[in-house]
Amino acid sequence: MGVPRRGLVAALFLLLAGCAQSPGFRAPSPPAVLSLSPAPAAFRLEGRVSVRAGEESFSGGMAWRRGAAGDEILLSTPLGQGVAELRSDKEGVSLTDAKGRSHRAADADSLVRQALGLELPLRGLAWWVVGHPRPDAPYRAEADQAGRMAVLEQDDWRIDFSRYEPRDGHVLPGKLVARRGDDLDVRLVVDAWELP
Repeated sequence: MGVPRRGLVAALFLLLAGCAQSPGFRAPSPPAVLSLSPAPAAFRLEGRVSVRAGEESFSGGMAWRRGAAGDEILLSTPLGQGVAELRSDKEGVSLTDAKGRSHRAADADSLVRQALGLELPLRGLAWWVVGHPRPDAPYRAEADQAGRMAVLEQDDWRIDFSRYEPRDGHVLPGKLVARRGDDLDVRLVVDAWELP
């Protein structure tokens, strides 16, 4: 004689309840929720950057100062010799290379590409470096367990964030790796943050 259907359902629930309490079984944790601290209006950082584009690569130092008037970025060799100085203001972007030649354009990304042959996503990097998506552009984000940006996809780039540290009411990443496709990546490690 068969077991009544209600009896089977009850037995199944009891079995599942027993499994949920047995060692090694964990209910999936809910996804982390993104909870960003405000982006600083100004900052200074000292760090190291490496860029790989196919067979070409560059690695060296980076000093970046961002303020209300614009940005100043100095790229240097590992030995500290200047490679390029980039300045942006309301009138556009200028770049001075290691030979003292000046270049000017309205767009930082294309200026760096033309003058140095490097693919640096500067338009987004100014926001990504402080752990935020670029405003007014679509993005997809994943949070870490503390609610900080862990992964960001924006402007055809995927950016992974790590090594966060608190600084004057902000929580700032110490490392980011930005990748576009299989042959282009930018890595930035921040050695020192300063918030004026």
